[in-house]
Amino acid sequence: MTRLRALVFALISGCSVSAMGSPYCAADLVADNELDFFDVTYFVGLYAEEDPAADFDGNGVFDFFDLSSFLDAFSSCPDLTDSDGDRIPDFAETDDGVYLSQTQTGSDPFNADTDGDGIDDGDEVLGTEQGLDLRSMGASPVFKDIFVECDWFAGTFQGRQENYRPTPAVAERVRLAFKYGGAENPYGADDGVNIHLDYGQGFGSTGGNQIPGEPVFVQFDSEFNQYKAEHFDPRRKGYFHYAIFANRYNSSTNGSSGFAEVNGDDFIVTMVNYNNTNNMSNTIMHELGHNLGLLHGGHQNRNYKINYNSVMNYRFQFAGVDVNEDTFGDGVLDYSFGWNHDVNEGFVDETIGVLGGPIDFNFNGQIDIAPYSMNLNCSGSPVPCGQDGNGSCYDSVCTSLSDSDDWANINWARLSQSVDRVGSAEVVECTNWPGKVLGAVEP
Repeated sequence: MTRLRALVFALISGCSVSAMGSPYCAADLVADNELDFFDVTYFVGLYAEEDPAADFDGNGVFDFFDLSSFLDAFSSCPDLTDSDGDRIPDFAETDDGVYLSQTQTGSDPFNADTDGDGIDDGDEVLGTEQGLDLRSMGASPVFKDIFVECDWFAGTFQGRQENYRPTPAVAERVRLAFKYGGAENPYGADDGVNIHLDYGQGFGSTGGNQIPGEPVFVQFDSEFNQYKAEHFDPRRKGYFHYAIFANRYNSSTNGSSGFAEVNGDDFIVTMVNYNNTNNMSNTIMHELGHNLGLLHGGHQNRNYKINYNSVMNYRFQFAGVDVNEDTFGDGVLDYSFGWNHDVNEGFVDETIGVLGGPIDFNFNGQIDIAPYSMNLNCSGSPVPCGQDGNGSCYDSVCTSLSDSDDWANINWARLSQSVDRVGSAEVVECTNWPGKVLGAVEP
C-alpha cells in the first residue's frame, strides 16, 4: 500500500495517523515532495487528534494559530521538484560530491543512484520507506556502500569449542580491503567501497546475532533460508546481504569453506577447525564476491589460473594475492585489477611471466628461453597438456588463461535481481580449505 493510499485509508476509517513529515518542507506532511490536498487533509486529521505534529506554532495549544502557521509553511516551501524521483528535491542535491546534510547531499539531481552502488540516494540520505535508517549505518549517496548482516553459531561442534562470530579484526581486514579497492566513485573521489559488516557490534549495527543451536552442518539453502526467515529483518531485503557463519554445510564431513549465490544476496562461511582472522576474512571476501557476480576465474569459472590475481581464485583465497609477480600469494586481501597479461598454456613464455618479469613456471630451476606447452592452472605442480594431475588441475586442456578486472565487473544491480525476488539463483560451492593439496583429507 502506498503512503497516500495508507493515509486516505486511515482518514476514512478513522484510524490514528502520525506524521511522517519532510525534512525539506514542514507542510509536506506526506513527504512526497508535493504540496497538495493530501497534506492539508493529513494536517486536519492530526489537528483533530491533537497530535503534537499539528502544533505548528509550538506553543502546546491547538488553535487557529496552528492552522495559520501550517498555511504559512505551505506557502513558503522551497521548490520541491525531484527530477530523478529519489525523494530528495533537486535543490538539496548539490551535485558536488560532498555530503554535508539532508539539504546538501552532494548527489546528482538527475541520477537516482549517484554513486552507482544499487541503493538510491534517497534511501541512503533519508532512510528507506520501510524505516531502515541506512544513513545512521554509514551509507553515503556519493561513495559506494555494501551492507552485510552476519549471523553465527557458537558452541561445541564435533568435540571442539568454536565461536564463529566475526571478530573486530576480521571486520577491519575486510573493511580495509574494500576501502582501498578499485571500484570507481563519482566526482573524482577515491576508488573503493565502504563495506558495513553487521555482526551485532553496536553503534548502529544491531542486526547480527548468534543463532541458537549447535548444528554440525547447515543445509544450503533449505535450512539456511529457515534461519534467515527467523533472524533477518525483512526491511533489510534488497539492501543487505545475509551471511551465516557455521561449522560445515550440507554434510558432517564437508571441509569446504563456503557456499554462495552468484549475483545474489546469500552466502555461508564454514570455518570448521581452521577459524582464524586470515581464513575468515579471506573467505568472507571470496563468498561475497560470488554474490557480487564474480566466479573462480573472475569473468569465467576457470579456477587456479596463475595470472588471475584475486581472492576469488583458489590459488589466492587463503594465501592472499600476488604482489611480487611470482604467482604465489603474499598475504594481501584483494580482488583483481586485471593488470596481468594473458598466458597461453600452449606457448608458455617464461621470459615475460605474467606482468613482464621472468617466472620459472615449470620449476626446473631456470628461466627457459624457448616457449613450451604446459597445463598451468593446477593447485600443485604443472603437468603436460592433456593431463589434469590426477585431479589437481582445473582441467586437462592447454588454453589461453586471462586475468579479470574484478573491481570493474562487480554487479551493482545484484540485490534487485536476487533469488528473493526472481527465480532460483546460480550457486557456487567453494570446495577449498587452507593448505588443500591433491589427496589431502578434508578437515
